[in-house]
Amino acid sequence: MMKKIHLHRMLAAAALLLAPLGIANAQSDGEVPSMDKSYDRVLKVYPLQLSEVYLAYEKMRTDRISNELGLSYIYSVYMKGDASSPESQPVQGASVRMSQRRYTLKNEGQPFGFFHGPFFGYRFLAYEQDVFEQLTQTPDAPTYHGVGHLYQHSLDLSYQLGIQFNLMGLLTADVAASLGGRVKYALANNAGELLTDHIIGHAVIAENNSAIFAVPLPQLNLSVGYAF
Repeated sequence: MMKKIHLHRMLAAAALLLAPLGIANAQSDGEVPSMDKSYDRVLKVYPLQLSEVYLAYEKMRTDRISNELGLSYIYSVYMKGDASSPESQPVQGASVRMSQRRYTLKNEGQPFGFFHGPFFGYRFLAYEQDVFEQLTQTPDAPTYHGVGHLYQHSLDLSYQLGIQFNLMGLLTADVAASLGGRVKYALANNAGELLTDHIIGHAVIAENNSAIFAVPLPQLNLSVGYAF
C-alpha cells in the first residue's frame, strides 16, 4: 500500500513539473510562423566573379536563416608582375564557399530582402610549371635555380551584408558586400624569395620552400538565380 501511495505522489509531482514545459512549448509553437516552402531554395550563378565559374545553392533552414554552398572552377589569378600592375597567370583551381544568411524581414521562409551573416571559403590552385619563368633562363644564369611546381591553399573569412530581390516570380538577383581577410599558403620546392616577389599579400612567414601570406578581402558580389 505504501509503495502505491509513493508511486502516485511521484507521478503527480512529475506531471506538475512537466506541465509548465508543455505550456511553454505550445506557446512557442504558436509563435513560430509556418514556412512557405514554395520558394525556399535558389540555384545561382555569379557572373561578375573574374577568372572563375561560380555556381551556388541556397536553402532556407528556419523562417529567417539560410545556408548557401558555392562551388567554382578557377582558371586564372593575379600575381605581382615586373611593372607596378599585377599580371594574370593561368591556373587549374577550385574553391568551396559557405555562408549563413539571416534575413531581417518576415518572409515566412522565403530568402528575399536584406540579409547579413558570416562567409567562409577555401580554394586550391595549381600553377603552370614555369610560373616563375625559370625555364627561359640558361642553367648558368645568375638568377637560375631549379624550382618545383607552385601550389597554393587559401582560407577566407568575411562578414557580408546584402539584399536579394524576387524578379518576375521565379527569377532572383542579389547584391552583397563583404569585408574580411584571406590567408594564403604557397608551396614550391626551392622557390626562396620568388614566392614573396610574385605572390600578392603580406608575407607573415617565408621559408625556402613555402610562405604564408595575409591579404585583406573586400568584395562586391552579384548573383542571378532561379527560386523553387
